[in-house]
Amino acid sequence: MTDISEANRIRLRAEAPRRAMTNHLMARAAARPNSVVLASLLAGWALGRGCLPADLGLGRDPFDALLQEHFPDLVWRLPEAAAGPDAADRSRALELDDLVALLQRYADRQVVGASELAIVVAHGCLGSGHLWQDLGLGSREELSALMRRNFPALASRNARDMKWKKYLYRQLCEEEGLFICRSPSCDECAEFDNCFGAED
Repeated sequence: MTDISEANRIRLRAEAPRRAMTNHLMARAAARPNSVVLASLLAGWALGRGCLPADLGLGRDPFDALLQEHFPDLVWRLPEAAAGPDAADRSRALELDDLVALLQRYADRQVVGASELAIVVAHGCLGSGHLWQDLGLGSREELSALMRRNFPALASRNARDMKWKKYLYRQLCEEEGLFICRSPSCDECAEFDNCFGAED
């Protein structure tokens, strides 16, 4: 019992800077559905979490416009070298374009920032960890809420709660008529835990 309590205390201490930064950002937020998740994305980037570039993959002007929409009183200065893909990004440009196109097709046009979040999520997919970690979010639950709010039709099709990155790539494969899974069903697959297991 003591070990669990100590583990929880360590986790809470580690998350204190994220909470403080998120609260600071939310004190300057407009009443928009995506403001909380954007605050978490910004806090994650500022704390060195995830793989997103400083402009979240949007480019300087779209990033500034998104921040102005959600945090009109916030002054957030990007580093001078914030934008521009590195060599690894250029080698995966087609993959990135396909992910952006998939997500933008399903973006809820009534939700402010959904189209931009399609680009952000696509950039997170290029990382090597779980998608919520590569985005710099605090938990998988935050990512699931982002997906349900911004891409409801796409999210609702993930009825078995497959890991989001695997789910998005699977959608791309299915659209191209490629079926990389040899198992007749997920329940019978030896890789079940890789697609549906816990994301710690």
